[in-house]
Amino acid sequence: MRATSALVGGLVLAMLGAAPAAGGIEPLPQRTELDAFTCRELLVLQPEMQERALIYLSGVADGRRAATVYDAEATGAAIDRMLASCRATPSLAVLGALRAASR
Repeated sequence: MRATSALVGGLVLAMLGAAPAAGGIEPLPQRTELDAFTCRELLVLQPEMQERALIYLSGVADGRRAATVYDAEATGAAIDRMLASCRATPSLAVLGALRAASR
């Protein structure tokens, strides 16, 4: 469990603390409350950072539901459904929208 926590922590730091790229992509803030991160905040990110956030957040959602198998097709479909919900209701919490889309 400790190794998993260290790995996740390292991934968070790598993703959230990345310096802006030459193309002007801004990183997420150094500290982001995952359960409070809204669809509005996700949708305004530059495409590359949005993709990084979606990869990370789908992993968080999988971890919370103790998934033991990664299914790329199912995850992609859930992300598509979640993005549709986010566009319709930007005030939704991303993890809540992803959880609902994964059912």
